Amino acid sequence: MNSRISRVVMALSLAAASAAAQAIGLNEQRFEALGGRLDEPFNSMSVVESKLAVESQNPRFRSVGELSFHGSDRTCTGTWLGEDARHTYVLTAAHCVAADFRKTPGFRYVERVTMRNDAVVFHGRGLAFIPPPRRLPGSGVASDEPSESDVAVIRLPKRQLRPLTDAGRPLLDDLGDDAHDGPGQADIEFVGYGLWRVGTKEVGRTGRLWGSVPGGEVRGTRHLLSFGYDPRGETRRWFVATSGDSGGAFWQQRWGYWRVVGTASARDARFRGFEGPRMAALAHWVKGIFPDARTLSERMTVGIGSPFVSRDHAVDVSDGSVAYLVPEQENATGPTAPTSSGAAGHSVIHVIVEDELTHHRAEVRLRGQRETACGQPVRMEDDGTCGNGRTARLVVSFHPEDNPDLPRGSLVGGVEIEAVGTRDGQYRQRFPLRVRIDHLLRGEVTADRAQVLPDLMPRAPSREADPVRVALPTQADARADGTASASEGPFTRVVATVRDVLRDTDRPLVLRAYRRAAAGTSCATTTLDASTDCEGRALTGVSLQYEARDNPGLRPGLYRGRVFLEARGGPAGARLERVAVRLNIDTL
Repeated sequence: MNSRISRVVMALSLAAASAAAQAIGLNEQRFEALGGRLDEPFNSMSVVESKLAVESQNPRFRSVGELSFHGSDRTCTGTWLGEDARHTYVLTAAHCVAADFRKTPGFRYVERVTMRNDAVVFHGRGLAFIPPPRRLPGSGVASDEPSESDVAVIRLPKRQLRPLTDAGRPLLDDLGDDAHDGPGQADIEFVGYGLWRVGTKEVGRTGRLWGSVPGGEVRGTRHLLSFGYDPRGETRRWFVATSGDSGGAFWQQRWGYWRVVGTASARDARFRGFEGPRMAALAHWVKGIFPDARTLSERMTVGIGSPFVSRDHAVDVSDGSVAYLVPEQENATGPTAPTSSGAAGHSVIHVIVEDELTHHRAEVRLRGQRETACGQPVRMEDDGTCGNGRTARLVVSFHPEDNPDLPRGSLVGGVEIEAVGTRDGQYRQRFPLRVRIDHLLRGEVTADRAQVLPDLMPRAPSREADPVRVALPTQADARADGTASASEGPFTRVVATVRDVLRDTDRPLVLRAYRRAAAGTSCATTTLDASTDCEGRALTGVSLQYEARDNPGLRPGLYRGRVFLEARGGPAGARLERVAVRLNIDTL
């Protein structure tokens, strides 16, 4: 579909969004192959539905449900993203909540929304967040492709009538490799709701339906996915999404992991295809709305206390099992050849990482183990099995005792891993493993909660002669801006650069940083650079806080960012402790 046609598509989708008849289209030949009769499509649709229902009920689609809106007969498809302490989040299309979404991006209240699959899951009055129009690279001008921004995240109260405890949060594609997502690559799968069609004709039955098409074409400013549809003939393009499917997720495999690569927005008026915004261009925006949304890159990451556990690559091979190797690469080393001992143990992977604050480099040692059916892990390159079992997931983990000299900091890097069939010589699959070692203290500031660290050196309390000194280290997104005073005492003004998620811009935000006196004293708070309280006693803790009165004129919104603090203590300040404080300021 070219740009001219896509504008017609969008108009059709918006007009149909309020209609009761909404559709999923099946190619005529595929309909017959599934047991349908073209002369009696209504009566034979149940046979087709029962066969496609097997796929639509696959566990990976457990998060997909039908959205309905109080006071309206329109329905859409949504994908549950997860929940935090107070809210549930659902991904859908912007035109499902606002026909004029291009003119008024940001957020708006929506009346009671209900999401259900086989039963009611949750409902309530909430907020719908809509991204601003995509900007053309280098021009600052908004793209004229409406579908590129036709996505919304609905935030509902956390009142599920039946929790989705058996549904893992879906993975959102945040990598966007065009070589993988382009034509002829992995198939796209889809589950949606609505009144069905056969070819281009409506069939008066409704329900949950699954379909698949070959990999989509990247169009527009590389922010749009489009798919062809052939209403007749033998074809792989046998499925089309239309208005009833609006907001439904496009699912695709990468390295054997299913992730959401886009959402349905519009159908061509002549039934030649359909399209929707690409998730790789919007994942950072979704994370701004819901920081705990799960992405593919996070799934492929190892960190402190969060080992990477791969899928079972042994299911891919025709014979035997698999071993895991570290191919030759610049910043990592590890096992390079398979073995077959079956002895318990682990391998060592060496990875060069970089500190996000200082850009200094260091080496991290990780443990690599391969699971076996007996529960006794072996070295990652060992293809030993146990009886007839072929379980062979890879587990990569970080252990502090293996890294006693690792400097404090937020350390990032990566290593390529290759799964190799040891009997099936044709099988090789390489995948990247990201390394994120947050070897520091972590905290969070919200609109109503300060970050309070009562003791920055809990494992080595400071003596009176060795006070803990705190500083704001040099960083791109935060700076000290003098001192000020409040009823609680003086504080250091910190100006942080945060992301205004709703307006897709950066802006300054003022925070208060101060030292707290020890319990049992009447001393006031003091500035960040102070080391003793009013009674001369050493200070150990620090606080970072948001106050609305320090930010006059700040519009209601979501503001995300991060600030690093640095503390030194012990004899001559030899001990260094870093603190990474996440800023999640919600003023809605």
